[in-house]
Amino acid sequence: MHNEKRDFTRLPLHAKAILQLRNLSREGRLENLSLKSAFVAASGQAETNDAVALTICNTPINLKAKVVRVTDRGMGLRFERTLLD
Repeated sequence: MHNEKRDFTRLPLHAKAILQLRNLSREGRLENLSLKSAFVAASGQAETNDAVALTICNTPINLKAKVVRVTDRGMGLRFERTLLD
């Protein structure tokens, strides 16, 4: 049996996203989203604990987040506030 550590369920959501990271803007692709976190496929040199601003294109969603995981495909983000705050 797999124990899930996440507080909120992630939903697959594919959308263009813009990340502001270290005063640079880079384009990425949102792969999934929960009330408190997301995974964004993006190139670049993000590091764990980097502060980012995430904008999901064609939506009013613009969130501040922290990089909590980096993979060869992209980065896991944890929002400062939930999507409902």
